[in-house]
Order: sequence, then structure tokens, then C-alpha cells
Amino acid sequence: MKKILTASTLALLIAGCAAAPTIDSISAAAPLTLTVDGQPVLPKLHPFHSGEILYVPARALLEYYPVELKWDNARKKLILTDNSSRTVLSPGSSAIQVQYTQTDGGYEDNLEGPVLLKEGHVYISAGTVSSLTGAEAKRTASGSAVSITSGDVSTSVRVPAEPLAVAAGTSGKVKLYAARKDGSTYKGFILEVNGKKHSFKWEAPRLGSYPPVLYYADVDNDGKPEATAVFSLGTGTGISLEEVHVVKPEEWKELAVPAAEKVASAAVTSKISLDNGDVVVRLELAGPAPSKVTLRLPGRAGDGGLNHFGTQVGIGAGTHYQVANGKLKAETSVNAGIEESLGTLILDYKAGSGGLNLDSIRFEPYDTTKQYVEKEQ
Repeated sequence: MKKILTASTLALLIAGCAAAPTIDSISAAAPLTLTVDGQPVLPKLHPFHSGEILYVPARALLEYYPVELKWDNARKKLILTDNSSRTVLSPGSSAIQVQYTQTDGGYEDNLEGPVLLKEGHVYISAGTVSSLTGAEAKRTASGSAVSITSGDVSTSVRVPAEPLAVAAGTSGKVKLYAARKDGSTYKGFILEVNGKKHSFKWEAPRLGSYPPVLYYADVDNDGKPEATAVFSLGTGTGISLEEVHVVKPEEWKELAVPAAEKVASAAVTSKISLDNGDVVVRLELAGPAPSKVTLRLPGRAGDGGLNHFGTQVGIGAGTHYQVANGKLKAETSVNAGIEESLGTLILDYKAGSGGLNLDSIRFEPYDTTKQYVEKEQ
């Protein structure tokens, strides 16, 4: 069955449903409760069993999945709409109709059990939840609750049970959660520090191989630790970019942190020239301890000359942040042309006006380019 993918989230309003088939009496020792990604939801709408089939309120889809649910009172049908399809469910029937909104195509299928109407609310089976959204709905080990785990295919999530990152050395007291997912993007995060939580509208790609990294240290030297979150923005051939956010948790204030590649570009001037068949790269680094570095690439002028190497270095193809020894540090790459990697600019940040600013910057050649450093002062 085709899975629903995206749409705006709207409230499910069902009224005037008396004419549709109903199940108003379900025998149970105690009502089941419902959780979505570990959080209690819809306290007045209880899951139940009808025979061997577990049912949950259709409205639970809105707790983690952006789809529009609309009750057609004239036809007594529930319509689920996203940006690519329209799915029709009929209480009392196991048949489902899916129509594509951008084409004339569509299909019909059968659910594991009929859609039910109970006390004016539409209920669908646990298997239908999985078929429509890819989520898993099942009874918990205690038997007193039904848990829906939205999974990776969901495009929205309340607060996942497991954090994306935990700061080392905090005994699990500083955590970072995804507040919402939208396809391949995290849209919003929740930061937890010592039991208190706050939401931030940060966005970052959902990269399973490069999860966020969280630190907890006094990076602005005010005697109180800050939470520092580092997100990978993507990787590729010769490219690796990151983004950093620093938060003072006692007031949930985010400190401004200029991007390493922008800070480095402002602090470094460069010139690439040709000299007797060699390519000469000159760097001048400003800051509290100004320095100059010259690299001579012997015999490389014939490799395309300045058309290949350019007249100035490129900064920022690869950027990495970390917190070490109580300081926010960054590394950002230096290239001559597109393919010639020369080394890394090492930046330290310190407290400044409105946030964190550049404290120091230095150039560190790669092991493969150390031999080309001609003069350093």
C-alpha cells in the first residue's frame, strides 16, 4: 500500500456521525492509554481490541505525521490528504481507496480489519497505522498502554524517547532531541539541561552517519557552563560542513557564533603567484598574533598555472567544530584551486560583544604539505 508522505497538519473534527456503523461498548478491565514516541497523547481516546485486532484513534496520526484528516459527514467517510494522494476510509468497511492528486490513477486495497466508529471518533487498526505511515503500533509489555513508534519514515515527531546526542561527563543530564522531522531534515530541536527543556528552531539534515554532537562546558568563561551543539550540514568529495549553536541554559539564550569559514576569510589575506615554474602561496593571518606563511609548490606551474590554482586560496570547503579545554575551537580548510588541499586554519573563540568572537587563528599544513612551507614568521 502506498504510504502517505507529506501535508499540513489539521485537526480532525467529526460531527453528526450517528448514521454510520458504531461500536460504542468495548469490554475491558481498564482503558488502554496511548503514547507516541514515548509521550502520552489523546488521554480521552483509548485504544482497544475488537476480537484479535488492536485499534487506535485515527487522530493519533496527527500526533506525528502531517496529514490532513477530514470527516465527510454526507458520505460518512474519513478522508486523508497529503500533497500526492487522497485516501478514503469508510467506517464498517475494510476497503481503502487511494487516489493520486496529480494523476488520474489510483487503487483499492483491503485493511486487516474494518474501520470502526466509536463514540463519534474513527478508529483504525494497528496494521493500518503501519500501512499508512510506516509507524509501529503495539501494546506495551505491561499491557496497559499502546505505543506508536513513528520511525525514520515519519516526517514529524513529537519528542523521541531517545536523544540524538548526550553531552559527555554530564551523567545524561544534558541531552538533545529532535522536535520535528520533515523528510530528510530536522526542523526544530529540544535541548534538555538538568531536567529542564527548551525548544529551538534550528534546522539540520538527518544524517545517520553524522549525528549531532553535544558539549557542556564554560566556553565564554563566565563561570557557568554552556551547551554547545554541533550539526553536520553534509559531506562530499572534498567537502564537509558543520554548524554550531551555543546556549546559556540558565536563560535559554543563544550566543552569536560567527561561522568559522567567514571569520577565517575575514582574518586571512592570500596571494597565489608563479615563480620560475613553482607555484607560490602566501598567507597573512591577522589577529592578536599576526603571522605569515609561504608555501612553494615546486614545478607545479605547468599544472594549469593560475587558471588551475587561482590567484587566492579557497577557505571553508571543510569545517569542523569541537569544544576542548573549555574553549570552542574550529578547523576550516585551505585550498589552492579546487583540488589542491594545503592545510587547515585553527581557530579559537572567546567571549565578545554579543556572543563568541575570534580569539586566535593559525595555519597548520597537512603532513603532505609541510615540506612546502618555505617561510613562517
